[in-house]
Amino acid sequence: MAQCKECGATLPDQARFCMTCGAPAPPPEAEPPGPPTPPPDLDFVRPALTGGAFLGILSSLPIVAAGNCFCCMWVLGGGAIATYLLSKQQPNRQLSYGDGAFAGVSSGLFGAMIATLISIPLKIISAPFVASQRDSMESVFKDYPEMLEFFRRITSPDITASTLVVTFISNLLMYALFAMIGGILMVAYLERQSRADVRRF
Repeated sequence: MAQCKECGATLPDQARFCMTCGAPAPPPEAEPPGPPTPPPDLDFVRPALTGGAFLGILSSLPIVAAGNCFCCMWVLGGGAIATYLLSKQQPNRQLSYGDGAFAGVSSGLFGAMIATLISIPLKIISAPFVASQRDSMESVFKDYPEMLEFFRRITSPDITASTLVVTFISNLLMYALFAMIGGILMVAYLERQSRADVRRF
């Protein structure tokens, strides 16, 4: 409890004046500030799922998948989308390049899973067309036995565990790498926009 500076009388809590001499009561002591509250952890799962669905679906659809011929456009876009959604979780937190890289790699992982699952029905549907063109395509690789065997494996109408594993691994390597680049590029873009907003004000 506080004491009056004039007469030394004990003052009740929240008293504004001393009940004995009428002197003003000393102001209550402010509590020392506690440690700063750390920002909540970033949730990478939902942004990575969204970016992975974007790149996985568009990279698997016939004709549309040709967009990846332009510097893996859909895969870069999936990593960028994941990083952008990650930045929206905490607008006041500046993402690091490591955050963007991790978001991109995560979206590439989910995208590889989605693309591999989509490849199953697409392979069944396209099997008659592939069979009709298989002989002419095999003549291209006739002097390269390893390439010919790989071509036969990936164009086989039979869906086996080894085919799915090869498809998944090839998708994972490409998607993770380019989605990571897309995530890093998005972090650089967001930093540039942040600096531009600061200069504007």
